[in-house]
Amino acid sequence: TGKLTLQSDVYAFGVVLLELLTGRRAVEINQGPTDQNLVLQVRHILNDRKKLRKVIDPELSRSSYTMESIAMFANLASRCVRPESGERPSMTESVKELQ
Repeated sequence: TGKLTLQSDVYAFGVVLLELLTGRRAVEINQGPTDQNLVLQVRHILNDRKKLRKVIDPELSRSSYTMESIAMFANLASRCVRPESGERPSMTESVKELQ
């Protein structure tokens, strides 16, 4: 809509979470047209653990983080970038989940 709201902030926060999760930028200029937008590329697979493993940053899989905590992080990111703003969690809820 072009308007800045609390819910658009939540969406932007979700994009940052996706960047952390995947190790990729939100927009990749050097990719093909369908691969440029990180949200569109990964939103549909964030709640599927088998597919999630394919998109997470390799550094995360080598870290001490469990797949359970990575999946919970991905689930939060997925909810933050939902197309309908009313379906997104609040920032307060998001922060509580991360703690």
